[in-house]
Amino acid sequence: MVLQEIYDRTVELDELIKGYEREERDAFIEKLQRLLDARETLLKGLPDHCNDSDRQIGREIESMNQRINQSLQLIKQEITNDMSQFRHRKKTVNRYRNPYSGPTKDGMFLDKRE
Repeated sequence: MVLQEIYDRTVELDELIKGYEREERDAFIEKLQRLLDARETLLKGLPDHCNDSDRQIGREIESMNQRINQSLQLIKQEITNDMSQFRHRKKTVNRYRNPYSGPTKDGMFLDKRE
């Protein structure tokens, strides 16, 4: 009944992703990683042979996996966008705090020595 356990973990993953909230991102990623690791361990122990009922469960797992992968791609894109915005914001703040650190636009040289 390894396949049934894989199915149960896949359902848990699907429910976890449906309940995703941006504010709880760290806890979400931690739970997601734990579930994916548990499911990977089960997948390694999957037998080579299967009957018709196992094939039906396998098709259901595959359709859920497609939904899960699409949702995870969207979440990954959201995280990437947030990181990009953070880097841009950090660069803007640094320019504001220290306006003379970069090259000048008009080619003027400012001697910092006294």
